[in-house]
Amino acid sequence: QAAVMRWIMAFSNPTSSWDKLSFLRENTELPILLKGILHPDDARMAVDAGMDGVIVSNHGGRQVDGAIGTLDALPAVAEVVPDQFPVLLDSGIRSAADAFKAMALGASAVLLGRPYVWALAVGGEDAVAQLLRGFLAELDLTLALSGHTSFEKLGPNALRRIDRPL
Repeated sequence: QAAVMRWIMAFSNPTSSWDKLSFLRENTELPILLKGILHPDDARMAVDAGMDGVIVSNHGGRQVDGAIGTLDALPAVAEVVPDQFPVLLDSGIRSAADAFKAMALGASAVLLGRPYVWALAVGGEDAVAQLLRGFLAELDLTLALSGHTSFEKLGPNALRRIDRPL
């Protein structure tokens, strides 16, 4: 019960504010990635607060029913941050095709939540390693089959159909 109450106080704390990020920045040299960014204004504020990156996440859609999807939010967030500022995407990555779409829409990287947890539960560390090897192989294949050789040149056009004459 004490653990549940602690969690409730931490995640429903109305005194949480952007001002508290300066305390974190001043008290650690570790990188700080701010999770839960869904709006470009929040991404700008994260940059201004000295964060080292952002994680576009709607927390699996569990926190606010009907929240914007992460792939819908991602392009606007990625557009407003400086070049080389890490924009990670969390929520809904189940396959390499999902990761490909996220990277095409501006993600620097993706986070794998449920897939690795499922693998860990089923087969332990070896299953997680197997999942990651398979995921990376599928991602490499998806990149190649889409006609691309690197993620650096990948953009939204990779997700659009281009009509070509026969």
